[in-house]
Amino acid sequence: MTSAAVSTVSEFPRRFVAPDDRFTNWGAAEPYYQALLTRPVNTAAELERWLMDWSEVDSIFEEEGTDRYIRMTCDTTDAERERMYLDFVENIKPKREPITHKLDEKLVDLARRFDLPQRRYEVLMRSARNSVALFRDENIPLYTEDDKLRQQYQKICAAMTVKYDGQEMTLQQVARYLEEPDRSVREVTWRLAADRFLADGDALDGLYDQMVRLRTRIARNADCRNYQEFAFKAMERFDYTPDDCARFHDTIESVIVPAVGQILKERREALKLDALRPWDLSVDPHGRVPLRPFNTDAELSRGCQEIFNRVEPELGAVYATMAERGMLDLASRKGKAPGGYQANYDERRIPFIFMNAVGTEGDVRTLLHEGGHAFHTWACRNDTFLSYRHYPTEFAEVASMGMECLALPHLETFYGPETNRARKRFFEEILLFFPWMARVDAFQHHVYTHTDLTPEQRKDHWQQLTRRYSRSVDWSGLEAYDRRSWHRKLHFFEVPFYYVEYGIAQLGALQVWLNSKRDFRAAVAAYRHGLALGGSRPLPELFEAAGCRFDFSEKTVRPLIQAVMEELAGL
Repeated sequence: MTSAAVSTVSEFPRRFVAPDDRFTNWGAAEPYYQALLTRPVNTAAELERWLMDWSEVDSIFEEEGTDRYIRMTCDTTDAERERMYLDFVENIKPKREPITHKLDEKLVDLARRFDLPQRRYEVLMRSARNSVALFRDENIPLYTEDDKLRQQYQKICAAMTVKYDGQEMTLQQVARYLEEPDRSVREVTWRLAADRFLADGDALDGLYDQMVRLRTRIARNADCRNYQEFAFKAMERFDYTPDDCARFHDTIESVIVPAVGQILKERREALKLDALRPWDLSVDPHGRVPLRPFNTDAELSRGCQEIFNRVEPELGAVYATMAERGMLDLASRKGKAPGGYQANYDERRIPFIFMNAVGTEGDVRTLLHEGGHAFHTWACRNDTFLSYRHYPTEFAEVASMGMECLALPHLETFYGPETNRARKRFFEEILLFFPWMARVDAFQHHVYTHTDLTPEQRKDHWQQLTRRYSRSVDWSGLEAYDRRSWHRKLHFFEVPFYYVEYGIAQLGALQVWLNSKRDFRAAVAAYRHGLALGGSRPLPELFEAAGCRFDFSEKTVRPLIQAVMEELAGL
C-alpha cells in the first residue's frame, strides 16, 4: 500500500498552482487562496475560470489532508503519522476556514452580477449560500477540537485487542468466531470483545460527553436551536427533514421489524433454542461451518476483481488501476484503525480503499461496497469542479450498496455451490440492518435534542430503542453490555448524524436490484449514469438518473420488503 502524495499530476495537469508546490503548511497554500480572493472578475467567463482555479487549489489542499489521514489510520501506533495528521488538523486546516468563507461570500456576490447557466450552477450556488449562512469565526477552533476528539476515539479502538486461543487478536479478527457452530465458542468470544469495550466504557462515555457539549456550542454559535438543526444544514439535507426521519423510523417499526421477527423466529427454531442471544445471530442456523470465502487479502482482491469485471468490464479496469497504483489496504492488523472507508485523493482524482479483512463473507461485502464508492469517485472524476466530484451521502451509499446488489449474480466466484447460502445471508442482513439503522439514527436525534442527558440517561434511552427495534433477541443478564453497545458504532463519535443515509440508500439499492432482475445491462447502465453525475444535481434527480425513486415512506418501503421476503423464500 502506498499513500505518499505526488507533486506532479500528469493526468490532470495544474493550470493555476505551480507544478511542484505542495501544501505541507499553511504558508504554502495561503498565497493561492489570497490570489483568488483579490483577483478581479469582470465577466461570466472569468467567473467560471476563477471557480476552476479555486477547485484546483482546494483539490491540492484536500489531498494533503487525505494523505495524512490515510497514513494515520493505517498505523495508529506511528507517532510521526499521528503528529503529521494532528498538524494538519490543528495548524493548517483551520487557517483556511476564514478565507473559504470570504471566497463563498465573493462567489455569492459575483453570481448576482453575472448570468451563469442555471442548471450547471444550481447545486453549487445552493451550497455556497448555505455555507455563508452557517459560517462563524468562533467555530473554527471548535471544529479543530472536534477533529482531535474523533482521532482519540480511533486511537482508543485501534488499541483494543483480546487474547483467545493463545493469540492476541484485534476485535475484527475475533469477531469471526461468532460464525462458529460451537455455541460456547461464540459466547466466549462475544463476551471477550464486549468486555474489552466495557474496559474503556468510562473513557468513551467521557469522550462522548465532550463531543456533545462541543457540537452543541458549534450549533448555538451558528444560531441553530441544537446540533440536530445544525447537522441537517451542514450536511445539506435540503430534501428531507428530522420529521421525515422520525416517520422512517416508524415505518421500519411497523413494516420491517415484523419481517425481521419472522426471520429470527426461523433462526431460533433451526438452532433449537428457547431464545436467541446476541452471539446467535451470525452462525449458520443449520450447523454448517462458517463460510470462509478467502484466506488472504490477495485472494479477496482477485475475487472482487473478477466480479467487477463480470458486472461491467470498465469497472473491473478501474479496480485494476487502483490495485496497480497501491490504492488498497485490505487486511486487519494490530494498530490499524477499525472499520472500512473509501477516501478520495482529490488532485489525482483516484480513490483509496481501507478495510480490515479477516476472511469472512462480511469482508467480501465490504470490499464490494467500498468498490462501489470507488467507482462513484471515478465516474465523475472529469468534472472540473471539486464540489461536483463529491456527492450527497444518501446517493453515495446507493453507489456502494447498489454494487453489492449488482454483484449478487456473480458470487459463485467466492462461494461456489454455497452461493445461495451467501445470497440468503445477504438479504437477511439487509432486513436486520434497517432496525439497527433506526436505533442509531433515533439515538442521535434524542441525544442532540436533549443535551442535558447524563451518560446513564443516554444508556437508558439506548435500552428503550433496543426494546423497540430488537424484540427478538434476548438481552437478559446482558444489560450492562447492551447499555454501552452503541460505543462500537464509530458514527456516533466520528460522523454524527451520518447513518440514516444508509437506510435511504438501501432503498435505492434495492430498487437497483429489482431493476437488474428485469434487465441487468440496463440496470447497470442506469446505475453508472447516476454515478457519473457526481454531486451536480439535487438528490431526487440523482436517484431518478439511476432508475430509482427518492422516497422512504411506507409506499416505497413495503413493496421492497415484500420483494426481499419473496426472494428469501426462493432461496
